[in-house]
Amino acid sequence: MQVRLTIVLLLAAILFLRDITLSAPATIASITVIGNSQISTREILTWISSRPDLAFSEPVLSRDIRTMLEEYRKLGYIHASIDSAVLHYTADSSDVDLVLHLREGRQALVGSVEIAGNAQLTSAEILERFDLGIGEPLDEGLLEADIDALLMRYERLGYPLASCQVSEVKSHWGDEIDSLNVQLILEEGPRVTIDEVRVEGNSETDTDVIVRETRLEKGELFDPVKVDAIRQRLLRLNIFSSVSEPELYLRNKVNGLLIKVLEGRSNSFDGIIGYVPGKESGEHGFFTGLASFTMRNLFGTGRKFSFRWQREDRETQELGVRYLEPWVAGFPVNVGLGFFQRQQDTSYVRRSVDLKGELLVTEEFSTSLLFSSENVIPSAGTGTSRVFNTSTQTVGIELLYDSRDDVFSPTSGARYRTDFQYGKQKTRNIPPELASTVKSNVDVQRFSLDLDFYLSTFTRHVLATGIHGRELRSSQIDEGQMYRFGGTNTLRGYRESQFLGSRVAWTNTEYRFLLARRSFLYGFMDTGYYFRPADDFRAIPASEGFRYGYGVGLQIETSLGHLGVSFALGQGDSFSSGKIHFGLINEF
Repeated sequence: MQVRLTIVLLLAAILFLRDITLSAPATIASITVIGNSQISTREILTWISSRPDLAFSEPVLSRDIRTMLEEYRKLGYIHASIDSAVLHYTADSSDVDLVLHLREGRQALVGSVEIAGNAQLTSAEILERFDLGIGEPLDEGLLEADIDALLMRYERLGYPLASCQVSEVKSHWGDEIDSLNVQLILEEGPRVTIDEVRVEGNSETDTDVIVRETRLEKGELFDPVKVDAIRQRLLRLNIFSSVSEPELYLRNKVNGLLIKVLEGRSNSFDGIIGYVPGKESGEHGFFTGLASFTMRNLFGTGRKFSFRWQREDRETQELGVRYLEPWVAGFPVNVGLGFFQRQQDTSYVRRSVDLKGELLVTEEFSTSLLFSSENVIPSAGTGTSRVFNTSTQTVGIELLYDSRDDVFSPTSGARYRTDFQYGKQKTRNIPPELASTVKSNVDVQRFSLDLDFYLSTFTRHVLATGIHGRELRSSQIDEGQMYRFGGTNTLRGYRESQFLGSRVAWTNTEYRFLLARRSFLYGFMDTGYYFRPADDFRAIPASEGFRYGYGVGLQIETSLGHLGVSFALGQGDSFSSGKIHFGLINEF
């Protein structure tokens, strides 16, 4: 009984192994093409997926045959065919030789292209821009590209409903070469003007504000370039989380565009506070912190307002207020007004007011006129003040180019901003002992540059690089007039406004991994340079320095705004001395 069971199991195993062997796909030993004379076998084999030493698959072979015939048609052999595909298996069916019997036929070249239905453009005007040439093989892909370009051309002429299709391809047999007569039928459709613009989805923003930003006049001829720019222009307002592509419609003989928007968070607030206890017995502690409030769509009109307060230590604090009035008197001109004040410990107060008039030349480029008035006031009772009592007025010009695809989390594009300002500085209350050496009136020049690049390297990966510079030129430069940098928005790994100079520069390089549309993790490397000129009046020598910082960070989109936090190490820092930077990312 046991012997019989063993024999049965052995037979079953043999049958099972045989079935596996028979069901295993054969390996392609060779591929032979017979009948080709114009195209080499080597080139034909580059078109297909089947390869020697790979497993044979009938679906793959069928797809390869279709690919071969498609490539032949692109070369003008429109009658090419595979008469048969013969499979030669070895005795054990483990290998197979493929033999493809090909019939190339004669090559057919384009003899003529005829167009019917065109009135706005002549056939000669159309064909002179076609890449499909007479006497060349008929490339269907190239012909489709020519038709698409033609329809785009009609769109720019105000015919967005135009259509074109191949009506017939006639063959003419010659002694050596076949020629093809391609016939196209064009339907131009009506010429379209934009009679109205409708907006859906806005509950807070005034519809007139959105329509104004389209820069379309009532009755204007349809222009696909201007229409395509509308979505990006609206997104730059930073008040919509999404904007659809404008849709053309015809309703009761009225042509219009429909724009669907989804309003985002146009108001943001950021605040952080800390308490520093007194160092000595009986000494009172003090609060430090930052508060920032921004409204980017005041009363739904597109007006902007921001307020910022920051206290660094017991004696040092900053206050800033800005307001922007868009499209003054209905023209593409924005006017901004700003106020800034810094109380620098017990030394001085720096106070400035600036006015900016911006002309929106295009959706990406603008130019501005600048005016500013700045006063530096030494604190009363400071014996050897680090600054003079000065008043400076400057005028200047600013150029701005911004092609970023998103303000808060760009994946492509660039932002370039530069300005030059020139003015006069008056010095008051000059100490008598310095009256012969300190000038009461001197020229002042200011330069600034900001350049940011964004490049998408892989899916959800972005490389962001920024280069920034500031320079003050004058024969008399005080501490109160110099630039301060270091900290969250400039050189991470150092205290806020730690460095001071008349010439400063810094770079920021980040490699980002996107978690969501406007949230990402990143690693960064910052560098910074500063130069502080000598102060002969106070016996302070010139100094300069180079610093770098590095670390990791996170930006997330919250209900309050776009919050950024990073951990950074400065030059020579240990891990325990690293700095954590918090900040609300705001684009005023």
